[in-house]
Amino acid sequence: MKKIPRPHPENFKRTNKRVVMVKSIKGRILNSSQVDDFRAQLVNVSSTGAQIYSNKSMVDKTDLRLELDSLDGSHAMTFPGKVVWSRKNPMKTMGRFAYGINFEKPTPDQVNFLEKHYSLSSVPEE
Repeated sequence: MKKIPRPHPENFKRTNKRVVMVKSIKGRILNSSQVDDFRAQLVNVSSTGAQIYSNKSMVDKTDLRLELDSLDGSHAMTFPGKVVWSRKNPMKTMGRFAYGINFEKPTPDQVNFLEKHYSLSSVPEE
C-alpha cells in the first residue's frame, strides 16, 4: 500500500478548502456481496473527498459510503466515494491504515451540508 503522488503543474494551488479534524465516523464497503461496515477516524474533509484512518483493510478503487454526522450530532449525511490511495498509518492509535477517499459527484445538498456543518466554503479566485 503506497501513496502514489499525483502529478501537478508547478503553479498548482488547491481550489477546495480542507478542514482538519479528528472525528469518529461510520463507513460501509459496497464492493462485497455482504454488508461490510467499519469505523474510521475522519482526519480531514473537503467538498471533493476526505482522509480517514481505520483498522479496516481496503484496496484502491474500493467503493464505499461514509456517514458524516453534523458536528452538533443533530443529523447525518451519506457520501459515496472511492479509495484513491492507501498507506500504513504511523499513528496506529487512530487506525492501522490511512486512506484518501474521493467523493463521487457530490450533490448540491452534500456540498451545502459540508459548508454548513464542517465550515467549508469555496476559496475565492485570485
